[in-house]
Amino acid sequence: MLREDEEFRFAVMGLLGITDVQSSIRQLVSAVGELTKTVQRLAEGQDRLWQEVRALREDQNKLWQENNKIWQEIKALRESQDAMRTDINRLWEENNKLWQEVKALREGYEALRTDVNKLWEENNKIWQEVRRIDENIERLWQENSKIWQEIRRLSENQERLWQEFRAFREEQGRFNRWMLSALVEIRDSLGGAYEYYTAHWIERWLEVRGINCDVRVNVTIPVDGSREIDAICYDPLVIGEATIKVFSIDEAEREVGKLLENARAAEKFFNRRVYALVLAVETAPEQVAEYLRRRASELGIVLVLGREYS
Repeated sequence: MLREDEEFRFAVMGLLGITDVQSSIRQLVSAVGELTKTVQRLAEGQDRLWQEVRALREDQNKLWQENNKIWQEIKALRESQDAMRTDINRLWEENNKLWQEVKALREGYEALRTDVNKLWEENNKIWQEVRRIDENIERLWQENSKIWQEIRRLSENQERLWQEFRAFREEQGRFNRWMLSALVEIRDSLGGAYEYYTAHWIERWLEVRGINCDVRVNVTIPVDGSREIDAICYDPLVIGEATIKVFSIDEAEREVGKLLENARAAEKFFNRRVYALVLAVETAPEQVAEYLRRRASELGIVLVLGREYS
């Protein structure tokens, strides 16, 4: 009957409580279905979480790479900072050395300034002495002018005598040689006056060029010990050397050398270039006179030659 009668079978099942079991099974099946759906949703959520994790890992890797780059930059900056610190320390050392050099230079400058002040004091004393000497020379110049007037008068008389005796030169050669020797001795005794003549000649020579200058005679300057200059104009700087007689080429070269040395000493002392060099020679043999002309032309020297003789 249970197999054949369905109603009977359900009635028996109801009496036995099987209907509740089936209901429970159906509920269980339904719950399992819901659980399966929930698990599926969880699986889908887990997939999304793994995707997020993978994305986070990629971002983390990128962050690590960026972090490594930052540390490399920091390392490079530290190395650069250390190098800069080394350079700064070296600069400080160099700066300290420079300040020591500056200190030494200042001390040397102060010592040099003291020496310069002493030199200026000595120079002032020397110029006071020079002014006193110039005053004495001015008085001598006044006296010498009177002497030159007498010399010019004697020279005029001498020229007349030479005109009178020139016609008798062949017959009275011995007398003429004696007369020449006497005249040379006279000129030797008037050597100082010839320096004043040279100074007067330089003044006239400068006047022709539009320059007025009071030429000084026998001026001593404190260079290389001391040097005496026969004739000098201070502005423009003109140096003159005067001599009564030059007998040989060696003597002529010594006079030229003396003039050049005086010029260099004057340029050093007055701190200006020489405007002109003047060499005045009263008498010289023809050969020596020709040598003097050639040397004067080579060196740019103004040659004042008085008389030549054979």
